[in-house]
Amino acid sequence: MSESIGTLSKKLQEKYNINPTTTFADLVKTKAEISDDKVFLTFIRDFDKGIDENYTYQDMHLQSNRVANALLEAGLKRGDGISLYQINSPEFLFVLFGAWKIGIYVTLVNTGLKGDGLQFIIDHSDSKLIATHWSLIDNVLNIKDQLPKIEHIIVDMNEAPDDFKLPQGTISLQHFMDISDEDANIKVDPNDMATLIYTSGTTGLPKATTFFHRGMYGLAFIGVMIWASRIAQPGFKLYSCLPLFHGNALQLCTMPGYYGEVPVVLSKRFSASRLWDIVRKYDITTFNVLGSMPQYLMKQPPRPNDKDHKVQFIGSAAAPKELVRDFEERFGVKLWEGYGAVDGGGFSLGAQGDLNAPVGSMGKPPEGTIAEIMDDEFNILGPNEVGELVFLVKEQEKEQRKVSYYKNPEASAARIQKAPDGRLWFLTGDLATKDENGWFFFVDRKKDSIRRRGENIAAWSIERAINTHDKVLESAAYGIKGHQVGEDYAEDEVMVAVVLQPNQTMEPEELLDYLQDKLAYFQIPRFIDFVEELPKSKVHRIMKRFLKESGVTKTTYDREKAGYEVKR
Repeated sequence: MSESIGTLSKKLQEKYNINPTTTFADLVKTKAEISDDKVFLTFIRDFDKGIDENYTYQDMHLQSNRVANALLEAGLKRGDGISLYQINSPEFLFVLFGAWKIGIYVTLVNTGLKGDGLQFIIDHSDSKLIATHWSLIDNVLNIKDQLPKIEHIIVDMNEAPDDFKLPQGTISLQHFMDISDEDANIKVDPNDMATLIYTSGTTGLPKATTFFHRGMYGLAFIGVMIWASRIAQPGFKLYSCLPLFHGNALQLCTMPGYYGEVPVVLSKRFSASRLWDIVRKYDITTFNVLGSMPQYLMKQPPRPNDKDHKVQFIGSAAAPKELVRDFEERFGVKLWEGYGAVDGGGFSLGAQGDLNAPVGSMGKPPEGTIAEIMDDEFNILGPNEVGELVFLVKEQEKEQRKVSYYKNPEASAARIQKAPDGRLWFLTGDLATKDENGWFFFVDRKKDSIRRRGENIAAWSIERAINTHDKVLESAAYGIKGHQVGEDYAEDEVMVAVVLQPNQTMEPEELLDYLQDKLAYFQIPRFIDFVEELPKSKVHRIMKRFLKESGVTKTTYDREKAGYEVKR
């Protein structure tokens, strides 16, 4: 088994002379000096054509220096913010590292967003610059007039077609980075903001979880080593096909790999047909999957070499319980289920390597952490009773566990609540159970959100877009489980119930066409029901549980069965 977190942390702090005054720039520079030509990142540009690129620790230092100096040359300064709206790529990390080095915070933007959803995040984050990919630039230009704070638009031109023309008023990232790679030497404070990652939003606007520099180095950066301690073993190599703008690929693969000096292989996106070939070619020892990914892998035709790989375990979240044993048997690998959230205060659950963990469990809390199941009155519930998953917050770690939502102090304060007995509890907003042996099992989300293929979707954002149509009176969006439609997917599919204005008619395709440029592809509803009215409480709140119970009926439109294609 791997070294303990504490032992590994101490070794890393001693090796890189990490102390309370260490900055991220110091750490990157020291790594470049010590590790120099050791390969950190292998990026797969095109697997089918055999095109990949290697980047050393020295490369990461010099390339991010260029970004840092370019940002300063463009007039940005410590404390300013930028939005990174970019596909998986080395350039994504160059921009991220470069901004971090000089105290410029980075908003990680979901590349599926467009229209109002994209505009809100860029504007709310107070970004002064957008760094994007040429394939996404049209989405930015469509909202450019609604982004008064943006001063610069930088476009990554890698793999752009020959006939692609850089839009007026933008500059290529490659030209932007054509500058000195000397150290910028900007003093960054541990309390400076480093990253904003927006939640999907629940019943309202998305919230931005704020990460500070104090969580990236010094003693606090060890939080990310919880995972690094498990993968920092001789011969280990990490792989991710998940998007870097999400916490999983960045915080559970790339950064632990970087800190722990475990090589990282990165591809642009998930491909069920190519994943195991990639894993074999690059000698991957572990990777993470989310939600329905195991199902897509299982649906691939069996191959005689399914077990021919070096993977020792796979980190998983929300894998279908009934699929786990078949998956492990077919591919000869152990699935380690876990639980965590970007705005989860650093709390987590996991199997902790226990080979006897019950199938379907999210795991147990790590040593020294107390998790319970509570009702709304802070009563701790018994075994197998459904309630909210909560974590005990020790007084000495209150500041460390605090979630800071950008420009939203009320939401920040609400995450940690004091019980009548004076103890502090972190409220996750997720419903779960705990069995007699202390294993936790996920039940549902307490909040009004939908989980589809690894993406948390705000029902509110879908409803807002639908309700702007002239023919629509009101709508309700909610998730439908696979068993309700005779399918085996574990997460939700998006369903909407729509009430039209009096004397109006509409075909489902008309609504879908209308939503194509207003919602991310993963937010587009699969199921549509036109109804006369929505079930509501006495205070006029829509009671979605009745809609979910009704599920898909004979009158429900299914865009997948209808063959309607969603633009990406």
